Amino acid sequence: MTIDYGFETTDEVKYDAQGLPVGEHKVMIIGEEADAKDRGLVANFEIVEGDFKGKTGKVWFLTKHENVTTANIAKQNIKRIADATGKAVSGTSPLKGRVLRVVVGAQKNDPDRTEIKKYLPADKSDAPF
Repeated sequence: MTIDYGFETTDEVKYDAQGLPVGEHKVMIIGEEADAKDRGLVANFEIVEGDFKGKTGKVWFLTKHENVTTANIAKQNIKRIADATGKAVSGTSPLKGRVLRVVVGAQKNDPDRTEIKKYLPADKSDAPF
């Protein structure tokens, strides 16, 4: 099944990281599927190193949401994953299988829930800073 990402990551263009603990983690995207309401996709992340190795979480990228700001944030975050992994995202180049680092923090309006604040290259030596 091909997933419609709602845009191409070659174009210029945060949701709850359920299950991912606060901190910086090396993760692999182990799966992705269309959002139940056809507003984008849900990606499944698994921590692959450290104290939380094996812990999983879901992230929603609502690229086709009726709220334009919500859709743009989702598109920008997928673009950030593409940049961090050095590979565009498309139907033939999915998110699944990509390895990167993420910085997870508490949500501003709901500190009991987390969100991914940054998407970074898997190896710190590849970081642009």
